Amino acid sequence: MLCLVFFLVGFVVWPLFARKMASYAISNTIHTVTLKTSKRISPYNGLFGWNSDKKTDNIRLPQQPAYHDDVQIPFSLSLVNKTFLKGRELKCCYKASIDGFSATKFHERCDFKGPCVIIAYAKDKSFKFGGFSPEGYKSTDDYYDTFDAFLFYWLDDCDDPIVLPKIGGSGAALFDYARGRPQFGADGLLIGPPLAPVMGGFAGPDTNAGVGDLRMAKSRLGLSYAKRKDGEESIFGDENKVSLDDVLVFCNPYIASLY
Repeated sequence: MLCLVFFLVGFVVWPLFARKMASYAISNTIHTVTLKTSKRISPYNGLFGWNSDKKTDNIRLPQQPAYHDDVQIPFSLSLVNKTFLKGRELKCCYKASIDGFSATKFHERCDFKGPCVIIAYAKDKSFKFGGFSPEGYKSTDDYYDTFDAFLFYWLDDCDDPIVLPKIGGSGAALFDYARGRPQFGADGLLIGPPLAPVMGGFAGPDTNAGVGDLRMAKSRLGLSYAKRKDGEESIFGDENKVSLDDVLVFCNPYIASLY
């Protein structure tokens, strides 16, 4: 009789116990899978590029150095004796042949650096010229009035540059187009002017459209900046447009750190 009782109890209880254990096993398996699938992917791709196609977060991309410390200043510091840069350390913050000739790259390296000196090379680096911008660059798509800006160029037989001051009043001495760079006056010197017009500071829905290329420059003197001493109306002499081999910008790191 006792055996019959145990048999009946086992017959009823065992299926319930088995179902409970099965449910627990399934639940435990799902939990384990959930833990495995939610495991955070390492931000490091490893030696052999594992996880190279996975999205990762919290990764800090390497930053470009703020200055080209190995670039020597290609002009006498006496050039800036009458500017805010007198007696200050100058470093190269932009070199087109390294950083890229796009106006976008120019602004990435030069915006909010303060007053700066622009040096450009044309005709297989046989002709050197440039300008001083007391306002620097901020991609404002606006212009600045100042008497402190000036242009300059070198003759083959001279070590010191010839300076071309602002004339005709201080108006529109500098233009700060976000899609072009640099521009002195309406037509005094334009290096990499924007390829699409900028009207009223509005660049349109696609701000990358019409970005200027700093490989090209044009100049017409006499309206906003003085003509050359030889009477030529272009800073390049008898040409109003030239192709450029390189463009460099120098600024003071301390002033740049204040922005």
